[in-house]
Amino acid sequence: MLTCKAAPQLSNISTVQHNSHSGIFLSRVFCLRSFFLLLCWLTVFPQDARAVQVHGSPEGLYVHQMAHLFFAAALVFLLLLIHYRPIGKGKAWGYFKLSLFFFLLWNIDTFGVHWLTLRLPEGAIISRGSLMEHQLAGPLTLERLAYYFGRLDHLFCVPGMWFLVLSLRHFSVQSEKQENSAENAS
Repeated sequence: MLTCKAAPQLSNISTVQHNSHSGIFLSRVFCLRSFFLLLCWLTVFPQDARAVQVHGSPEGLYVHQMAHLFFAAALVFLLLLIHYRPIGKGKAWGYFKLSLFFFLLWNIDTFGVHWLTLRLPEGAIISRGSLMEHQLAGPLTLERLAYYFGRLDHLFCVPGMWFLVLSLRHFSVQSEKQENSAENAS
């Protein structure tokens, strides 16, 4: 006669899951520690970011600028839609609106910098071979200063990404609370 030896183990599943919470916690701590060490390593020993994309002249830039316009239009549409017909309330939606706003600022700034790049004279940007080693040549006019400060577009993009992450985190917590309350009600 065949017997199933796994059947008694199935009755212990709830205790196994209960005891595995500390294991999950330790694995998360290990992942966070590994990520932090990697971040420290990359900060101390940086490499080229290779985050600059060159567009072919002139069609590539035209298409890229049109993409910025469409992205800005989509962001404005979302901001207006959420403002006049709110889907929900709370911190998550507030953070989401802030992320849209910062992405819109980043987009406008980047569009302007692309336009200013075309307006600068030939010798205004000194290139030392790498895309990461550009230097702005003098004299510093208002146009060149606007270009320089516009190149600090990460001051808009990074907060936009941060608020997007915060909104997604709050949406996730709200979703978990709703699932738990639905399970407790049944």
